[in-house]
Amino acid sequence: MMNRLNMMWTYVLFRAARPALLAVAVAFGCAPAGAVEPAEKGGLDIYYIDVMGGAATLLVTPERESILIDTGWPGEDDRDPKRILHVLKEVAGLDHLDHLVTTHWHMDHFGGVEGLARRVEIKNFWDRGLPEDKIEGLDFPDGPKADDPLGVAYRAASKGKRKTVKAGDALPLRGDVKAIVLAASGRVAPAPENAPSNPLCAEAPADQEVDPSDNARSVVVRFRLGKFDFLDCGDLTWNVEKALVCPHDLIGSIDLYQVTHHGLSISNNPILLKTIQPIVAVMNNGPRKGGSAGTVERLKTIPSIQAAYQLHRNAETRAADNTDPSLIVNTDEQGGKFLHVAVSPDGSRFRVQFGVDGPERTFESH
Repeated sequence: MMNRLNMMWTYVLFRAARPALLAVAVAFGCAPAGAVEPAEKGGLDIYYIDVMGGAATLLVTPERESILIDTGWPGEDDRDPKRILHVLKEVAGLDHLDHLVTTHWHMDHFGGVEGLARRVEIKNFWDRGLPEDKIEGLDFPDGPKADDPLGVAYRAASKGKRKTVKAGDALPLRGDVKAIVLAASGRVAPAPENAPSNPLCAEAPADQEVDPSDNARSVVVRFRLGKFDFLDCGDLTWNVEKALVCPHDLIGSIDLYQVTHHGLSISNNPILLKTIQPIVAVMNNGPRKGGSAGTVERLKTIPSIQAAYQLHRNAETRAADNTDPSLIVNTDEQGGKFLHVAVSPDGSRFRVQFGVDGPERTFESH
């Protein structure tokens, strides 16, 4: 009986002390059970969380400041908030979220906010604006309307904590990681004075029809640590992608590229890809959402790309219309496995790994 009581109290004390133990383990570079090996001290960690063709990308800076870009889908018993929370708490070892950036007002990008806000403190919200902000030139073709359940949930969660971003703004991060907003609400940042023209624009494909949806109004952010650059364009579409690099290149070379719009072909303009010359591309597609064959083929034509990862195999296209099978993170359609990118302190290299203990590769930055 006494042994059973001792075991019970040992378990209770361990559960109570676990957050502190986790923090100590991370601080000393020891990955606890269920956690990945973080970037070396002073580095940047990026986690692609599988939200089944939605978007949820978590960054953790050297100062342990956290930035989540989008919150995935609503519903499904809060599947996506739970997956985000698992990576934030159990893998990254954090007990709150410093910043939430919502790229645009589609449910696969902001639908999980209510479920997430119920489970963890979110200190700052950043978005392209709400209708009641009454900012000149801002339009909202797809919501979020004040009486829409998702709009209501977002307003409630972000009340008193949200700010609107525009092209050219910088997120107020501590330390060496810089985050610049290159586009928002369909507008791109101004080109630097005397910026040279991009010579590649001579071969740019023709514009498509103007995209009236909120995709074209996505918030675009470039993150930089030393030599390393990461680009997340949300669901930006063809014409505004071109405006980011033509007539002037507003982005520069990119080491890690989040394949835009889950890999749909109305995004990922070839002139953007050729200009930014990514080394690694990561497509946050689902088994039946995104991952267009045309985009996969387009990525294969970019000489700089050394590895093009997919979170899922597209179950509705041929094997040849997907990336190399060794670069597909989730082979089970139910998914749930994340992709971890660990960037060195000077940004000169980065490691890409499946989940906690899956296969990994290391790449040199530009």
